[in-house]
Amino acid sequence: MALCKGKTIYHTLLGIYKQHVSTSYFSTNKVLSNMYKDRVPSVQSIEELNALCIDDKPVEKKIRIPAKSEFSSAVTYDPIVQKFINILMRDGKKEKTREIIEQVLENIKMKQIENYHKATTDAEKAMVVTDPLKVFHGAVENCKPLLILKTIVKGGSGYRVPVYCHERRRLRVGINFIIKTCDTRKRKVPLSTVLATEILQAYNNEGNAVGKKHQLHKECEAQRAFAHYRWK
Repeated sequence: MALCKGKTIYHTLLGIYKQHVSTSYFSTNKVLSNMYKDRVPSVQSIEELNALCIDDKPVEKKIRIPAKSEFSSAVTYDPIVQKFINILMRDGKKEKTREIIEQVLENIKMKQIENYHKATTDAEKAMVVTDPLKVFHGAVENCKPLLILKTIVKGGSGYRVPVYCHERRRLRVGINFIIKTCDTRKRKVPLSTVLATEILQAYNNEGNAVGKKHQLHKECEAQRAFAHYRWK
């Protein structure tokens, strides 16, 4: 049947349907409400909705917050490792950077297993941590500074004022300390080997990355006279 001129598809199909259904059924405009009148009960309040629950439990309104884009449901996902990859990445080569970090963790694992077999007593073996992620987290934690220097202009002059460093900033500064000490432009060894060595040293509170943190704390101590400017 051709579509009637000047009518929509809905009105055309409704006219065809009226030929097979009694006219009294369409006496009201609320066709859908008549069709589902006996199926869906009319609920006017939350108390009535609670009464309809089968398990007699009140209905609780839960706010669903969408997950952030940087989170993942993978078993091997680690937020600190992901942060390290993002800071180390250059020119958008994330896959290459991820391969370097995987090689770093593998080198740490092999080195710790070697130290484990070199240990002579059970007490020394118990001190060796063979989990590369625990070593990585410990190294980053040892490189986090408590204070940083912030330049504040007062009276036309700039002062380097020691201020408290919040957790996200501490994590970024600590990772930067590790990465900047692994400059391979004048070295002939792979970056993964240098990073693994520096992370192992930082895990033992040694190395240049931890030294940079101590140097920053000394500078903050030297500038403590201007600490009251941090509220300006």
